[in-house]
Amino acid sequence: MSTFDDNASQPPRIDDIGVTLPAPADFSIALAEGFARRIGTLARRGGATTDAVKWAARGAFAASRATDEGHVCVPLTVLARRFDATSAEVRAALFASGMASDASQSSAALRPLVIDGQGRLYLARYFDYERRLARSLVMHAGVGAASGEPEGDVDANANANAASLNERLLRYFGPPKDDEVDWQRVAAVMALSGHLTIVSGGPGTGKTTTVVGVLACLLDAHADLRIALAAPTGKAAQRMQEALLARAGDLPPELAARLPQTSYTLHRLLGSGPGGRFRHHRDNPLPYDVVVIDEASMIDVAMAAHLLDAIAPRTRLVMLGDKDQLAAVEAGAVFAELSARPSFTAAGLQRIADALGIARTRLDQALPDVSRGDDGYDDAFFALDASDDPASASGAASPLADRVVWLERNYRFGLDSPIGRLSLAIRSGSANAALDVLVTDPDTVCAAALHEDTHTTLAERTVARLAAGFAPYADALATALAEDTPDPLPLFDALNRFRILCATRSGPRGVDQVNTLMAAQVRRAAGVTLAVGAHWFAGRPVMVTRNDYALGLFNGDIGIALPGAGGALRVYFRTGDGSLRAVSPAALPPHDTAFALTVHKSQGSEFEHAVLMLPAVFSRVLSRELVYTAITRARERVEVIGARGVLAQAIATPTQRDSGLAARIAEAWRGEER
Repeated sequence: MSTFDDNASQPPRIDDIGVTLPAPADFSIALAEGFARRIGTLARRGGATTDAVKWAARGAFAASRATDEGHVCVPLTVLARRFDATSAEVRAALFASGMASDASQSSAALRPLVIDGQGRLYLARYFDYERRLARSLVMHAGVGAASGEPEGDVDANANANAASLNERLLRYFGPPKDDEVDWQRVAAVMALSGHLTIVSGGPGTGKTTTVVGVLACLLDAHADLRIALAAPTGKAAQRMQEALLARAGDLPPELAARLPQTSYTLHRLLGSGPGGRFRHHRDNPLPYDVVVIDEASMIDVAMAAHLLDAIAPRTRLVMLGDKDQLAAVEAGAVFAELSARPSFTAAGLQRIADALGIARTRLDQALPDVSRGDDGYDDAFFALDASDDPASASGAASPLADRVVWLERNYRFGLDSPIGRLSLAIRSGSANAALDVLVTDPDTVCAAALHEDTHTTLAERTVARLAAGFAPYADALATALAEDTPDPLPLFDALNRFRILCATRSGPRGVDQVNTLMAAQVRRAAGVTLAVGAHWFAGRPVMVTRNDYALGLFNGDIGIALPGAGGALRVYFRTGDGSLRAVSPAALPPHDTAFALTVHKSQGSEFEHAVLMLPAVFSRVLSRELVYTAITRARERVEVIGARGVLAQAIATPTQRDSGLAARIAEAWRGEER
């Protein structure tokens, strides 16, 4: 129904709010319409006019749908244009309905809808998340600064402190490799000198190396340091732990032994409880001196608000991610917003230059170019500030000044390599430059290729090409099954050599269908049959899709099915220390076959050879960030299967998520929010 009248005897009028009835299968639309109906009913019961009731329902529906599509809010201009009205008329009608409040209200006093001073319409819960997050960020970024108290390792003797920092950087990062400014060391100085550090870098830019160096410097200076490692998903947390321990061998044994031996999902770190409540919050903060969050680009605005609430004022928070990757599945693109434009104060630049032992002018010349005009941010808010005082009366400094750093030098694949050049072209939105990198000759084996297949279903030659990618896995499977006790470890290595990344889940080019095709191809090549009455077979790789803390399996974990003792299939998982554990297929949490993954599920992974599977026609799920994320999963070879036009349109379509986080941060910084 779209009448927003709780009298079921009345016939539905689907034109009351200008939306169509949802299809039964579209649950999110049904929820949005139910919410809109309820808001309309409440407005009418409160005595609002018919017109105000209608606008309250329209606003509720639009704001609810916006969050389902990844936005935190919806501009009133969009809502007004949809119904041939002005923003002023919409604003007045929403306030007249009694269902909307302005942004000045306390959290407890907010009505279901909120309109901020810049004309953004929110669901109250999401406005509160955004405002809480902004306040926490500003407070954390300013710890020690507002009162003139020295931050972190900065002491009264600036020269002695710079010398101490320089000594530790040399000890744990080694001598500089060349004359270029080392932004890993810059990030380290920032993390050692403050309580909030945001590090953005693509795959292979050394984020983990930076964190290991920072932790070593801190462990060297503090005898009893409590450190927590976390990430949005269990698999990402495990990969972070593995990467950290892999680099621990470069540290003195006494420091390596003090590195954290476990990592957490964010839900587990915060102590997830019933009703979505967390054990750790502002009144019961996390008991750590340092918290490091990896894959922060996957964090939505709600989780970011809960996380920052739980960080104690004196805790160092280091957030690592890639601003150019896909944003969170839920509402918000927090990391991309926070890392959009690094800015520095003069004092901050001098502190970094002194710690690195280089001239300030050399650092100035190496600063990243952030003079972009198409990202929707307030240039004055993110401007490079020349003031020594970030809290100066001019207000020109960003509250995130000296808190954000970009790592752009790639140590996995050089930026002048085909994959490097392709990733740069995609990031810049240059479809022509990207297509120029891709080789289209089907008979040429190269580092970056485009294979045009414009059929609705995949052509036979495409299926054969994909199957050839899994040939080493099929060979390893056949070898393993020839043994009395199959060894899963070679299969994990073979599986990570090649993976198909799909833009969609359903359809002939989606994950489900591609997995069905590849499972049949691998079974045929390895001579494997299906288990009786099931879709299980020896060699089936699976990805866990839901955390199971009792089993110690997490969203993103990869397992491989092989016969165990007695011949029954078991699913083997490789642990962080390289050992194996086996689980019965019947005991597994929800899971999918994993010859092909969605691009979203591939975040944080890397493969020698990756294939991006595009749909036959352009789809709304395609974006520049999706293509970039898929391309940068590959270490040595990447292929794109699809039409040139579809790829070009995807590269030309950056993700646009409506948010007011920058405005909330500016308000908190100016002290407008209390």
